[in-house]
Amino acid sequence: MNKTKIDWADYTWNPVWGCLNYCSYCYARKTAVRFGESFEPHWKEKNFSRSMPKKPSFIFVNSMSDIAYWKDEWFVDVFHKIDHNPQHIFLFLTKEEWIYNVWYFSENCWLGVTATTQENLLDLSWLPCIDDTEGHNKYFLSIEPILGPIGRASLSYHALDWVIVGAETGNRKGRVIPKLSWLQMIVDFSYHENIPLWMKDNLRGIWPGELIQERPST
Repeated sequence: MNKTKIDWADYTWNPVWGCLNYCSYCYARKTAVRFGESFEPHWKEKNFSRSMPKKPSFIFVNSMSDIAYWKDEWFVDVFHKIDHNPQHIFLFLTKEEWIYNVWYFSENCWLGVTATTQENLLDLSWLPCIDDTEGHNKYFLSIEPILGPIGRASLSYHALDWVIVGAETGNRKGRVIPKLSWLQMIVDFSYHENIPLWMKDNLRGIWPGELIQERPST
């Protein structure tokens, strides 16, 4: 299990690498290229077999893949290991929220969706996901990287337990630097709706003062 620089988690697991989306800002694809690996979704037995931490931890399951493109047998193996480690919180993230209707996720799984723009957010349909899982999971929204303003009305449509926001990393041509006003919209929404907010460390220098870094209760 790897300690992670992703500040809202303690560890990354990554039993699967790869994704079929082609996002220009994707750090995971660039990482795979750097290691000389394909970014077609594939199983990483060495990663899967790593020992779990002893102390209760927040474990990001798939920083190097999108679970929408996992094979069924990968889910089965991962869920089996999760069920044997109920002391941990396992965080999943996808751009394809429908996947949460396909599988049963244990109570110690927090289910996240990435949206980078207001248009992305309006395309999501969280409520059926919550209905189908009987509401026993926590749901979070990862606005990373934030690529434009996201109005409160778009955010209020979704039932959320947590919001994460961060800036684009890397040095690609056209990299988007968030405006303070975009972040203020997210902060105002989270405050008024009483939803914990986590501002990633890469917002230092953009957000004045101390970053807000809150998690839901476990």
